Amino acid sequence: MGFTINRKRIINYFFLSLLALLLLSPGRCASAGNGDNIYRDLIEREIVTYEDGCRAISCFAEVSAATMTFNEMVAELEEKGIVEKSWKYKAETPLTRGTMAFMISKLLKIKGGLTMRAIALTRRFTRFISKGFKKKNGPLLPDIGMSKRYAYRETQHMGLLPSGNNKTYITGTDMLAGLYRLEQYIKAEERKEKKVEKRKEKKERVVSKTPTGKP
Repeated sequence: MGFTINRKRIINYFFLSLLALLLLSPGRCASAGNGDNIYRDLIEREIVTYEDGCRAISCFAEVSAATMTFNEMVAELEEKGIVEKSWKYKAETPLTRGTMAFMISKLLKIKGGLTMRAIALTRRFTRFISKGFKKKNGPLLPDIGMSKRYAYRETQHMGLLPSGNNKTYITGTDMLAGLYRLEQYIKAEERKEKKVEKRKEKKERVVSKTPTGKP
């Protein structure tokens, strides 16, 4: 009995395995103890859940999700402002690109452009209106506060998430690739901060050695 080899599938599996290996290498997620099982599961995951997204983002937010229940983890992320307290998603709720983009934007403290800032100013008002109509914030309802749609645009512009629609459910492939890019982005920003700090220290040393002209 003959069989055929799906070359594309093998290449994709190799790519995902490589991403998982890179994410499990020494870094935030590896040191946080959250990543191992999460990333291995994501390799074969067609659609990622809200819990998957929260646990993945937790290692970047210094949340010890590995020892927490789903509710405990979400409560901790709420306190850090990474997820909205108005969200009532269940653990098994499919994760949209917009929701993931929102969490990434909050994690990185992205202010965005003029449009996003204008939306942020109306945040409390829109929440009040939403409560008045007794609407729950769900994947198919309009975004409230810092829009998931604009957060998704920002993360696309930064190259962290793939292009498309913010309401599209995120796949394991997209999640792994996005987490890898997020890790690299954070490391790059840290290198920039260190360079700025070194230049500042060097400037301060030069100033301290400069004669003041006083006896």
